Amino acid sequence: MAKAKKGNVEIIALQCTECKRRNYTTKKNRKNTQSKMEFNKFCKFDKRHTLHKETKVK
Repeated sequence: MAKAKKGNVEIIALQCTECKRRNYTTKKNRKNTQSKMEFNKFCKFDKRHTLHKETKVK
């Protein structure tokens, strides 16, 4: 899944703050966005929109 980094672009996971599961993966450019990303996304386990925060991909 997370093979190689291309420069400043890194693969990150988005973890639900309610159920603590990693539901989404995305790419992030560290040079442009230095703070942790947060999105309101749909959690299929809670069946509602919840806050998802950036975590590392294992």
